[in-house]
Amino acid sequence: MERNTDTLYILRFIAAIMVVWYHFGSPTFFSYNGGEAVNFFFFISGFVMIVANARYFKSENTEFARKEFYVKRFARIYPLYFLALLAQAIFHYCIKTIDTPTVKYRLIFEVLGIERWLYVGAFNAPGWTISCEFFFYLFFPFLIVYMRKNEKRFKTVAWAYFIFTYCLTLVLSYLTELHLPTIPKLVVTGLRLNPVFLISIFMLGMLCGKVFLDRKARFFRNQINSLITVVLCIAIVFLVKFYVPGYYVLANGLLSPVYFVMILAITSFKKKDTTFFSAKPLIFLGDISYSIYIFQAPFMNYFKMFVMPIGTWPALIVATLALIAFCSVLYFTVEMPCKNLILNFFNRKRAPKEPDFAVL
Repeated sequence: MERNTDTLYILRFIAAIMVVWYHFGSPTFFSYNGGEAVNFFFFISGFVMIVANARYFKSENTEFARKEFYVKRFARIYPLYFLALLAQAIFHYCIKTIDTPTVKYRLIFEVLGIERWLYVGAFNAPGWTISCEFFFYLFFPFLIVYMRKNEKRFKTVAWAYFIFTYCLTLVLSYLTELHLPTIPKLVVTGLRLNPVFLISIFMLGMLCGKVFLDRKARFFRNQINSLITVVLCIAIVFLVKFYVPGYYVLANGLLSPVYFVMILAITSFKKKDTTFFSAKPLIFLGDISYSIYIFQAPFMNYFKMFVMPIGTWPALIVATLALIAFCSVLYFTVEMPCKNLILNFFNRKRAPKEPDFAVL
């Protein structure tokens, strides 16, 4: 089975737009329960981390380069995370108040990216999910080592933990609906979507990535099987997302097993059969999906204040196109330069300890 992840780029972009429309548009079949796309991001993140570190499974060295991994993740994620938080803070303190006075005490946790470890929400609303990603990345080097040492046991632990966390968070979701005293309610709401539990979705994504690398999914060697599976999975996602009552039922990763099958099917197509999805414009849209996601709140605040209100779908479409254009510029002027600057700084510091074979 040929390895082909190009088809995932456009899915990441669509998922990011779904979240934007979920936050700023009226409910439609496309945007209803759009927050479910966050679970898809968590799953894809685990998948991509395994695929990006595929060489580790073939290396004779069983130790994982944790420092290098952390630096690369920091360079890729943090600059835009911090810039979006800064843009939100400037709007709040200099233009219009958009949060409670407690934000000045919470900002230190937001800057550190640990807000969702401690409490519900984030000053830059989408930032809570990035805080979860930071938690996942913190433990990923240890999880991948454990996966390599005993893949069967990791598989059992991942699925068991997913079932446990889904059931537990479902109970916590029910408790949040009750009239609990203040302290217990804060505890329950803080635990419900805590990264300690949501990491189970990330771990299933890791398992999916390993199945992809090992090319074990023989069923998807038949392209017809893959096509039928993709269509069925997408239909299931949208039907469940639209018709299952209660956001809480979905919020804890219910559709993760569907994503598992869907991603294996989507990535099984040969590149010659998916040339459309390998087009540079579509790959680029996938590349900027993170900036679209993390900048949606501050960008929309400025857009509504200085350009036009977002009260209709035509206005939202205009705002979305403007957001895409803004993030496209941001990619070349901030995201990539900051990433390269951090990585070059790290490599320069590391250079004296490692021989430069290119020179030799």
